[in-house]
Amino acid sequence: MAEKGPHQESGSSLPGYSDEIRRMIDMQIGNDIKKLSVTEDMLKDALEEKARIEQELSTASTEAPSRIQSALIEATAATERLDDLAADYKQTRRLVTSHVTQAEPMVTHLVGLTSQIQELERCMEYLKWMAMVEELSSAVQQSLSANAMPSAVEHFAKLAKVSHALQGSACYNLVDFVDRTVLFWYKILKEKLASEFEEVLKLLGWPFVTSTAPVPAANQSELSAKLKILLSQLIKLQLPEGLAAEDTTSQDYLIIPGSTPLLLPLQLLLQPLKKRFKYHFYGKKLTNSIDKPEWYFTQILNWIRDHSEFLQNNIQPILDEDLTLNIEARTEFTRGLLHIVAAKLKHDIPELLFDDQLLCHTIDELLLFDKELRNSYHYPHSQPGCLHILTEQACFDKWIAIERQFAGQKLDTLFSSSSAWQSQYKDMMEADESKVPECVESFMTLLLVITERYKVLPSPSHHLRFLDLQIDLLDDFRVRLLQVMRQEASNPLGDHYASILNGVHYIITVLGEWSEQVFFLQLQYFGKEQSRMESLNAQLAEGKSPSLPTLLDGSPTEALSGTVFDEILSLFELLCQDMCSTIEKRVVNEIKDKARAYQKEK
Repeated sequence: MAEKGPHQESGSSLPGYSDEIRRMIDMQIGNDIKKLSVTEDMLKDALEEKARIEQELSTASTEAPSRIQSALIEATAATERLDDLAADYKQTRRLVTSHVTQAEPMVTHLVGLTSQIQELERCMEYLKWMAMVEELSSAVQQSLSANAMPSAVEHFAKLAKVSHALQGSACYNLVDFVDRTVLFWYKILKEKLASEFEEVLKLLGWPFVTSTAPVPAANQSELSAKLKILLSQLIKLQLPEGLAAEDTTSQDYLIIPGSTPLLLPLQLLLQPLKKRFKYHFYGKKLTNSIDKPEWYFTQILNWIRDHSEFLQNNIQPILDEDLTLNIEARTEFTRGLLHIVAAKLKHDIPELLFDDQLLCHTIDELLLFDKELRNSYHYPHSQPGCLHILTEQACFDKWIAIERQFAGQKLDTLFSSSSAWQSQYKDMMEADESKVPECVESFMTLLLVITERYKVLPSPSHHLRFLDLQIDLLDDFRVRLLQVMRQEASNPLGDHYASILNGVHYIITVLGEWSEQVFFLQLQYFGKEQSRMESLNAQLAEGKSPSLPTLLDGSPTEALSGTVFDEILSLFELLCQDMCSTIEKRVVNEIKDKARAYQKEK
């Protein structure tokens, strides 16, 4: 067998590379035999590359063991340090454990001593409060014994501050002791000051219940000075907020929701008027006529008028001297009288619910009373009135039912009137541009009156109930218009059909204007917020967690979109478009008919 060449041996040992070498040579030389000399250069380059790679491998085989050795040395050193640290930790732990064991009895003893010290400190504080209360109570008693009322009131005021500071304390016995002490001295001081105050008021002619002006007393200046002293003392004689409920007299002036306790001197000023009111408007007196609520409303307004000057000239300056107060005497006096009115209304309403006519009359008179009180007697709109009585469940439901019934009867009357589709201003050309029929204008006036009546109610939720009533009435009126329109559909160019269209257009215009009013925009916002909260509460009641979109639906922009009349307004606009389309078709048909007749004549 012939001996193999070196290239053949290499090719047999590396069978995978022979083909690759041939392809590389083919790429470099191709079919050009003249380039065979290039193979020597290729072989030279390959040998140089081989030498370089062998050199790198030799260097790596030399350096790697030294690096590995270095890493092993460092690891060994780290292990030794860890062993040293572990030994130190065990030693330290033994020392700490031994120290804790030795110190534990001492710590236990110190904890016990600390608890005793804290208990003693609490006892000392408790005794300090007791001593303070006893000291102030003794000071009040000594002042009363010495007939030094100003000093007694000053010490009582400090005692009241102590009671207020202790409200919410866990020392229930101490709080109870202080409260009982405050109430004890309050009753004594109140009785003494009230008797003196009432005596001075009588000498000054209070209350002013006659038509003639009071005659000034001979010792007017002396009485005014004494009034000032007593009033200043009564202002300071106030129970803490937590004890106000213990004063039965004060409770009579907390009937109206949102009210704050009335100042004691103003309660005393109102006392004789309250007695007169009960005498005349309760029981079997002829003045206590359930069908004449205007009698006691007028009486209250007269009392406000007759006493305003005295309050402004004699009481207000004294209140202004106390910088901690921000009270207007006439406003507070009026607020006190309104509580008397509210109590009377609460007494009469259950009986009035059985008589629609009497209830309506009382509601009308109360609304007029509230309006006059605020407009003519300058009672602030921010202060509560008596209208909340009308929003109690039974009374309010009855009121809504009566308003609905009356409005329905009014609609029947309007549509049955012979002049229902005539303009009220037909004889006044300048005022009759829109030619609104009488029934439509009267109906919109009815809605406006309803708005003015419920607009003064204190709660937006009650506004929404009335708004629902108005929208129902609008829809009822639309249906009636639709019925009349269909009856007149055979003659869409007639006067009645045009009057109906004018009426529909007028309603659309008015509702559009109302939609932009602040009052109805506020109702829109409140209604959407109320719906959103009801939805959230329903989900929570079912044990569901409200979704994020549900929580975000109540954004201000979303709540202010649209108006409260959008739905009913769209129905009226649809009716208007339908009527206009009917007229348009009839006009076009008539033009066509006349055009055909004209063509035939030609």
